[in-house]
Amino acid sequence: MSVAVGRMWVRCIGLAALALTALAPAAGRDRFRDLPNADRVTALQRVLLGATAAARVGEITWTPDGVVFRRGSDWLRVPLEGGEPMPCDAPPREDPPASAGPVDPAAGRARQRTRATSPDGAWRAEHREGGVHLVEVSTGASSPVKVPEADAPGVVYGTADWVYGEELDQNDAMWWSPDGRFLAFYAFDVSRVPTYELPRGWDKLRTRPFAQRYPKAGDPNALVGLMVLDRASGRIAMVDVGDDPEQYVYGVSFAPGQAGLLFHRTNRRQDRLQLCLADPVTGRSRVIVEETQPTFQENRPLMRWLGDGDRFLWGSERTGFRNLELRSLSDPSSVTVLTRHAFPVGEVVRVDEATGQVWYTAFSGELPMLAQLHRVGLDGQGEVRLTPTDRGWSRFDVAPDGARFVASGQTPERPPVVQLLPADGSARALATLAQADLRAFEAQRMPPPELFRCTAADGTTPLYGVLFFPPGFDAARQYPLVVDVYGGPHSQAITGRFDSGPAERAFGVLVAKVDNRGTQGRGKAFEAATYMKLGGPDADDQAAAVRFLRERPYVDGSRVGIVGHSYGGTMAATCVLRHPEVFLAGVAGAPVTDWRNYDTIYTERWMRTPAENPEGYRASCLPCDAKELESSLLLLHGMRDDNVHPSNTLQMAKALQDADIPFEMQLFADSDHSIASPAYRSAKWSFLLDRLGVQSAPVIEVPVVEPEPQESAP
Repeated sequence: MSVAVGRMWVRCIGLAALALTALAPAAGRDRFRDLPNADRVTALQRVLLGATAAARVGEITWTPDGVVFRRGSDWLRVPLEGGEPMPCDAPPREDPPASAGPVDPAAGRARQRTRATSPDGAWRAEHREGGVHLVEVSTGASSPVKVPEADAPGVVYGTADWVYGEELDQNDAMWWSPDGRFLAFYAFDVSRVPTYELPRGWDKLRTRPFAQRYPKAGDPNALVGLMVLDRASGRIAMVDVGDDPEQYVYGVSFAPGQAGLLFHRTNRRQDRLQLCLADPVTGRSRVIVEETQPTFQENRPLMRWLGDGDRFLWGSERTGFRNLELRSLSDPSSVTVLTRHAFPVGEVVRVDEATGQVWYTAFSGELPMLAQLHRVGLDGQGEVRLTPTDRGWSRFDVAPDGARFVASGQTPERPPVVQLLPADGSARALATLAQADLRAFEAQRMPPPELFRCTAADGTTPLYGVLFFPPGFDAARQYPLVVDVYGGPHSQAITGRFDSGPAERAFGVLVAKVDNRGTQGRGKAFEAATYMKLGGPDADDQAAAVRFLRERPYVDGSRVGIVGHSYGGTMAATCVLRHPEVFLAGVAGAPVTDWRNYDTIYTERWMRTPAENPEGYRASCLPCDAKELESSLLLLHGMRDDNVHPSNTLQMAKALQDADIPFEMQLFADSDHSIASPAYRSAKWSFLLDRLGVQSAPVIEVPVVEPEPQESAP
């Protein structure tokens, strides 16, 4: 280890003392720029940033006889029947569309906006001092709508709590009806929610207290209500949100027109979801849609309104895969099933009510991560796939008449191509507007990313990963392997899109990413494989993928590291602890080390409460088994982290210290969950290179070469 200016490695011997041990410096190895081959990493980063630039097109314009688009600084045109792009003049510029209405300040991560302006801009609702106030914009006159009361301590209005913003994406807490008559807002009783003390100013002379309401797994949640002000009468209605005190109420919005106030509610286990509609005058509500799952229900299902403001598209997972339905507010019993796929639907691209058709993506390609464009009638008939299945497709631009479309196609191994395709189901390209190639990789003597398939730890489930090779790769040599992991629920590392990969492989290492069981995009059974047992099948799958890769002669199976942040940090720490025979070293950034430390909404969705699932919580508790650590571990954490609290890392540190197990730790006094300090990157890679033996024996022997600029024509 070494000491760099302004920071020290922490070899932790006793938590109370937080002893800082400085060993002999090793020629500035802690600074990223001084690491062997760091200059090649910087050069490769520039190369990779431009590797797919040739496949970027913009400002697509449909004309009666062709498609006009911009590629770089050039304007080109392709006939509708296909052919080669030809130079042309820029189309006339249209005036930008008028603003759709006032824009209120952003909320910030895990927070709610403190201001909501009516659609006509005449009124502004403000949250301040725990209450809601109404401001007439033209005069500035302000009047209270609802403010905290002495006999109801802990009840606030027009805001929510941290977990609603972080886990339910609830960044608004006040909502206007389309006509500006009604103002809905939250009533939040946080009195029973425990606080978490997270001091500020660790880098100052004295810390200052900072308390945040933060319900951890098993803790009481806030009691949540909705209120609606009728500006016409001045009356406030209390919405009937149900009588379950543990439920979550979120996804609030006014339906189009005068239909009423919509909201989602889900029980604490999050295995039942209801979409509800409330009368803003009386507060009475009724259930429009109900979804249930044996494990967990999607909290924010796909929803897309049709033009009548009554019918809407709905994404249901009741079959085990997300499929589309057509539903109605006025008649909840009316359900038209539009798709019946045994693979998930992705997003709705276009709704053409004139022709009665819905354009949408679904994961129906030759590989499960390759999204395809489909079309189906609003009556559920005439379903057709429109794209070739050998690539995944995105960035769609559909012609006004729906006869053709432009899309970008790619795979993890093949860089993007932008093509003009017909919408007749033939899936044949009419023209190529732009495409990237692999010259950036060839110039480095570096193979393109390789998509590989292996088997999960259960011995049957197929997994997919991507392997990135270093510059000057030589299959006759052996290279260390670094696994870049996240692996948490609702994540997907292998998206089907081409990923140029990390520049750090220019240190002379292979880098791999793998989607373990529990990640999304493969249906409910695949996602639910880690239900009640986070840190089990997901970590086992990462180890299984490494066992598969180390069978290759150029992979040095004795030098494997793993690195991740947040859930990825949890995975990295879990993998080195549970699989020392696979992972020599791990870097865990901001890890959850004990799921009892994390918030209710996220944790209980996958693990239920500690009382319901004691075995699962014990099995995933890293401090509980810290004495078993055999591999090298570096813990990194920001001391202002209000998401994954630093106590997670400190609990792990204490358990390791109590067992007299050596490890490394670096704390960042003024960083939150993201850790923006440049020392984070330096600490991570200097640790990995040292443990994987790259510091003393760099293996890159060819310079990074920046390829010549590509021709403008594809």
